[in-house]
Parts: sequence; C-alpha cells; structure tokens
Amino acid sequence: MIKLVVLLTLLLVVLAKKGDGCNCDLEIIIDTSCSIPAAAHSKVLRFVQELLQANFKKVGVIAYDKTVRVISDPISNDGLISNILDALPKTFWCTKDSKPGCCNTRTNEALQTALNIVEDLESKRKNTCKVIILFTDGKTFPREFKDDTKSVAKKIHQLHPDWTVITVGVGHKIDVDELKAIASGDSNDNVILKPNFNSIRGVDICPDLPTPSPDNDPPCEPDDDDGEDDDPTPQK
Repeated sequence: MIKLVVLLTLLLVVLAKKGDGCNCDLEIIIDTSCSIPAAAHSKVLRFVQELLQANFKKVGVIAYDKTVRVISDPISNDGLISNILDALPKTFWCTKDSKPGCCNTRTNEALQTALNIVEDLESKRKNTCKVIILFTDGKTFPREFKDDTKSVAKKIHQLHPDWTVITVGVGHKIDVDELKAIASGDSNDNVILKPNFNSIRGVDICPDLPTPSPDNDPPCEPDDDDGEDDDPTPQK
C-alpha cells in the first residue's frame, strides 16, 4: 500500500511538471542576425513580451549572431522581469549596415552559453523546472559549426534530461533537422515552425496566455538578400 501511494505521488509530480512548463525558470535565446528585417524586430520582441506575461519564475535573455551577448541574467532578475525588454541595448539587432562585424549565426555558442547559465541557476534552484527556448530564422552559420551545435544540444539532453528545450523556427531558410536535434524529445512536440514573423505568438508556448489580437500586417519574412553567406570575415 505504501509503495502504491509513493508511485501515485511520483506520477502526480511528473504530470504536474509536464503541464506546467510555463511555471518554470526560462532562458530565451534570440537570433538577432542580419536576415531578420527591421520590420520583424517589433514582432520578435512582442513574442518575448507575451512570454513574459506567463508564470515563468526567473527569465534570462541571450542574443546571438556572430557573437553571443547575455542581455539579462536570470539569477539577478527577481522583480525585474517586466523591465527586461526596456533594458535592451541599441545594438541588440545585427543589420546589413553593421556588417561585417556581426553577421553569421553562431547557434553553437549561444546554446553553450545557455547551458552554462542554466546549470548555474539550477545549482541555486534545484526544485524549479527549467525551460530553454531558442528562436531563429535560419541555421547555424558558418555551416562548419553545425556539428558543434548538435553536440552541445546532445550534451544538454544527456546531462539534463529533465530540462525542456523548445525551438521556434521562422521562414523557409531554417534547418528543420537542426531544430529537431536541439529540441527535447523524439517527437516534434517541442519544434514550432512558423511561415513568417507575424505568426510567432506567446500562446504557441503557453496556451493559457490570453488570445492575442490578430496581426493583420503584410507578411513579414526573413530577408533572403541578407548576404550572410557571403560574409568573408574570419571567424574567431
């Protein structure tokens, strides 16, 4: 009888965690590379703002293109979650005009940075579930680093099988195979694919969020003429 009670208790804990992913600590990784047009910037930030309206306990933000920047550290965020977007630096986005200093998409380094941050956070908050959301409109570039991206993702899954990693891909230039390798689980449940930036909304991650107003703007898609693949700048 005691064993049955213990098993039922464990089952209830597991079910609660599965249905309560938006009540965890969250690390958001945002692709800010050249292929994201200026018209999409507000839509990406709207997506993040909607996520911040959920019940995530601590929230950290990482931005990445050729370099990785920790915009907000979740360990120091108590009471400041609503101010994260207000604190974004003017250099948050990489644009064509700023080439060749920031183009490319170093997903491998962004994932490694997230791994380090969330591991540190978990050491201080062991009883809080962890979620990583990676948003991108493309793929790891230069492509020679694709295997590095998959290697870091594999390490996350092996070392922290209780973490949930969700990937959000926008447009037709994304590497779906790469997004599946990054996301948790063997199914596609944690891979969200969207045709344009208009369609990325917080309810895709947290269904309990209020239904957002429709975005009736003309479809905003990744910039195919970003020139990222032609960037000759030596890699670090």
